[in-house]
Amino acid sequence: MSASYDGFWKICDDNGVCHCDWRLTVYGCEEEKHMVPFYIALAAFSGLVGTMAAILGYYRIILLNQTVFDCRTGFPRPKPIESMIVFGTAFNILRMIHAIIMVTDVAPNVAFRSFMFEFPWHFGIGALACYLFGIAHTLSDSNKTVYNRWIRSPIIIDGVCLIFIVGPHITNNVCSIAAGVYAIRQDYLIAEGFTNALYWFWTFYTGCLGILILFAGLRLLRLLTRHLHERQQGQVCIRKVKLGTLKVKIIIVAGSTCLTGFAVIMILYAACRIPITQNTAENVAIACVWMFNGVAATAAIFMGIVLNPRLATLAASFGSSSGGGGTSANRSHHMSTSSGTNETATATQSESKWQATQHTSMTSGWTAVDSKPKYSLGDIKDMPEFVTPGGETIRSQIDEDQLNYNAMTSIARAPPRNLSSTEDHRYRHVENDTITLSSTTGLNTAMQHSHYY
Repeated sequence: MSASYDGFWKICDDNGVCHCDWRLTVYGCEEEKHMVPFYIALAAFSGLVGTMAAILGYYRIILLNQTVFDCRTGFPRPKPIESMIVFGTAFNILRMIHAIIMVTDVAPNVAFRSFMFEFPWHFGIGALACYLFGIAHTLSDSNKTVYNRWIRSPIIIDGVCLIFIVGPHITNNVCSIAAGVYAIRQDYLIAEGFTNALYWFWTFYTGCLGILILFAGLRLLRLLTRHLHERQQGQVCIRKVKLGTLKVKIIIVAGSTCLTGFAVIMILYAACRIPITQNTAENVAIACVWMFNGVAATAAIFMGIVLNPRLATLAASFGSSSGGGGTSANRSHHMSTSSGTNETATATQSESKWQATQHTSMTSGWTAVDSKPKYSLGDIKDMPEFVTPGGETIRSQIDEDQLNYNAMTSIARAPPRNLSSTEDHRYRHVENDTITLSSTTGLNTAMQHSHYY
């Protein structure tokens, strides 16, 4: 069946039945009765989500005095949550404006409508690219092993994310405007070529970004889960990590699902746009997914950002998939006052120092560190505290006995006096000690700033 163009707005068959290119118009075609309600619903839904995002952005940026860009490194790096809110707000507001234009049928210019349909999506993909930006830098700052084996250079992160943020504004805008201009000139063959190129570009951007967000998100979740299992620093810290993990899951699932679905539609549209447009059922189905895919994803992401502990308890089964259930029993033994929390943190650092030098003690027989009293609370830190009638805890008594034992054995562990400071330093495993502490120390810093949730 051959197809003819009616000003590039509609595609008509040999029987005179016309099908709308619903990106440009929705009137005078078979899809009118479906597409007009769709655009009305899209305008309402996008306006609601955009308003919610604007309020959230006002709260975080104005009231909490958060910045959208971090310029401390000399390169303006968008902060993931704040920049995602700003880009998401622009995306939904522009989508609402485009829907109103389509329903009211104003500004009947092919080039303008083609541009207005594509332009909001640049901010949508930019919002998710900013979050990928934040995940990558969080991982590089929190774990040097991940930095060396996976990222290697912050310039690579900046370059990749800059491509996804700026690239669509260049390539896709050129294609959409050129397609409209050539359609006005009735050079439909070239206009069709620019339209196909446009959606191949969208396939590349959405497909690659969806894969990268899923990959980086799983890395971040693995790091958070490891921290939750190994470093239990009190009930408040654990709740914060679990809530942050749940927020990351929501953002990753919503973002990667939206981008993957969008990439599949882009492949179909780039390969066979004309046959799809001439089939009313397929045209309406793809239009429905295309219209509400982005706004539904941004709504889910914004709900994840505003999630609080009370709402998180309703999704406990979703959050427990990270393996947090196995830590509940141990977590109950670590509830204490603020001073007790500080003591536990000090003991944890001493344990890491002891573990870093233990291997050297086994191979060389002694180290220079052995000349100083050292002890580990690794075997007793998980014991519950029992209060004696005199008010002392059994754990404090064990600590005192352990200190006395270390003091008695320090002389036996002391190295020969003829050991020079150079040899002392040679036998230390400083690198292992640094690797042991780097992941937890960096992640604690990232958690304090909460850049990724």
